[in-house]
Amino acid sequence: MELMEFIDYFITNCNRSEGTKKSYRIVERDLKEFQKKKQRVLTFNKIDIDFHSEIIAFYRGKGKNYAPNTIGTRIKIIKTFMSEAYERNLHTNLDFKKKSFSKPNEETTAVYLNTNELTAIYKLDLSKDKYLDNVRDWFLIGANTGLRISDLKNLTKDNIQASNIEIRTQKTDTIVTIPLSIIVKEIFEKHNYELPRLISDQKFNDYIKEVAKRAKIDEFILVEGTKGILNTRRQEKKYNLISAHTARRSFATNAFKAGIPPVQIMKMTGHKSESSFLKYIKVDNKENANILQQHPFFNMEVK
Repeated sequence: MELMEFIDYFITNCNRSEGTKKSYRIVERDLKEFQKKKQRVLTFNKIDIDFHSEIIAFYRGKGKNYAPNTIGTRIKIIKTFMSEAYERNLHTNLDFKKKSFSKPNEETTAVYLNTNELTAIYKLDLSKDKYLDNVRDWFLIGANTGLRISDLKNLTKDNIQASNIEIRTQKTDTIVTIPLSIIVKEIFEKHNYELPRLISDQKFNDYIKEVAKRAKIDEFILVEGTKGILNTRRQEKKYNLISAHTARRSFATNAFKAGIPPVQIMKMTGHKSESSFLKYIKVDNKENANILQQHPFFNMEVK
């Protein structure tokens, strides 16, 4: 069994979420396109350092112009294919494990909503716009639980256990326990514990931007990034940068700013390492200093 045959077999039979399998199929499609463009068949032994350079150039090239983090995700998936095949003794090529076979990445302009901004969204009168009202409720549940959108879709009354929410997460297949906040309980009661159907991710992202716009979350944010080989800079109103995932990031960041130890927040968000968690939250240097000013270490009296 060679590379492309194995990839199809692995995607078909692996125990992964449908969203993950979809991402795998996209990379499979990309590799087929790469083969056609280069007029050569990819084999396990050809996934080497030269291939690494070529596939990155392919993703950065005309017609794709992918951002570094998107390319990094694609490289990570290719490494997954190679690793799974290696574990099955289908090849002995370890180039994919070398440091030089790395995935590009860059710091993204990911925003979070502070407690005042979330309150502004909570207080909006959306009674005449049911579709926005439903998205607002789902977003507030996410911002008060830290659940991924894939887990929100599975949230029901049965997940409420006493004063907590307990749910098995789809991505990590682990059970997380999250305190039931007053707002989340209120939203459940508002819908008689029958939450509205969660719409598609695209519509959710479109609608939550409109909700945030109505809540006047419109400060300008400097957005810097890379598109293909070009560096970009632009000013963007904050509401345009908000998506479903902003809710989860807001939960983690606000909990951290409130002084909850990272290890306790990670038990709710499902992060496996503190280093990945700290990269995830959005606290700038000034906010970090303000938090530390409340710490006993910086308030010791000199006797």
